[in-house]
Amino acid sequence: MGTSILSQHEFTPVAKSNQNFRIEPLSQFGYYKIPASAVAQPLFWTEVNLATPFTTSLTAMSDTGQTSPISTKLTQLDVNTLEVGHYRLVAIDPLVRFEVYQPGGQAKFTNKNGPISFHWGTTQTWVDRGLLEHLPEIFVYEDKTPITVKAYNMDPNRATFQARFAFFGFKYPLEIKDMEVDRSTKLPLEPCITIKVAERS
Repeated sequence: MGTSILSQHEFTPVAKSNQNFRIEPLSQFGYYKIPASAVAQPLFWTEVNLATPFTTSLTAMSDTGQTSPISTKLTQLDVNTLEVGHYRLVAIDPLVRFEVYQPGGQAKFTNKNGPISFHWGTTQTWVDRGLLEHLPEIFVYEDKTPITVKAYNMDPNRATFQARFAFFGFKYPLEIKDMEVDRSTKLPLEPCITIKVAERS
């Protein structure tokens, strides 16, 4: 079974100097490359609390299993003009689960039954084992493709003021690339790392 540059035990940059990106939707973005003089820059572990201590809490889950989420548009994940951000996500608080949307109304991770959520039990195990390729992964482009995260309290006994997750990763400085494409297939004639982000907001 093969593997890809996106599936590594260590979370390393997916691209180096002079490598190309194809950012979709192609009609809104296009082809880019990392300049020869540039390198990927680390984005260090940052925590976000979707609740607000002593102000905004997540209500306890009801007996029927229903819970009211907090939904937040995260500008903390934005990067600068002509930059791509590449993140892994880790839940911090037990009994809180998260869903990621990009754009705000479209689930980023889905199966046929809807959004795939992540929580402490599904992310901390991989962190402890150093298997970072199993963590949820997202990309953003500039500040135009924002991520929305919903948090749900899974504790039936109490509300909580803590709904924290962390993100870390890399950002890649880019320049616009005039890419030559095959006339029949419309595919680029040079290798590209293809990522899909939200439509421009």
